[in-house]
Amino acid sequence: MSKAVLISIRPKWCEKIVSGEKSIEVRKTRPKLQTPFRCYIYCTQGNDARRLRGSWGKVIGEFICDRIDEYDDDTIFSFRHEDYARWNDFDLDRACMHPEDFQNYANGKWLYGWHISDLKIYDTPRELREFTGLRQTKFGAEPVTITRPPQSWCYVEELP
Repeated sequence: MSKAVLISIRPKWCEKIVSGEKSIEVRKTRPKLQTPFRCYIYCTQGNDARRLRGSWGKVIGEFICDRIDEYDDDTIFSFRHEDYARWNDFDLDRACMHPEDFQNYANGKWLYGWHISDLKIYDTPRELREFTGLRQTKFGAEPVTITRPPQSWCYVEELP
């Protein structure tokens, strides 16, 4: 059994990933997996999608996370908003984030930039029930039924 990640992403960000505009997903946490690892994209439900209508509440595709950058507040928050050249060193344009949004999201904490590569969008979105979650126990990972989408992300068994 190989571990993968099921990540919940809002429709407007899913659209940007599908179009190729967004190639880094910024999160407050990261999995305890070595890169590269597979991520399945769960498109959350909402009214902020146009092109992905009908894909809400489904797994619309997958990507390989081939690198995770760590952004700490000592580095990120040490320069002024006007110093956009320095911000570009952190690929915020690839994350579709403005520096102020990045700072507000971080709120003084570390952030992680999950790099998206080998993106594959499914012709037919998959149902959540097709995936098996993995719950960590003192004896290792235990398979569990997924009854609702993760708040941010969760471990799942990689599909064959």
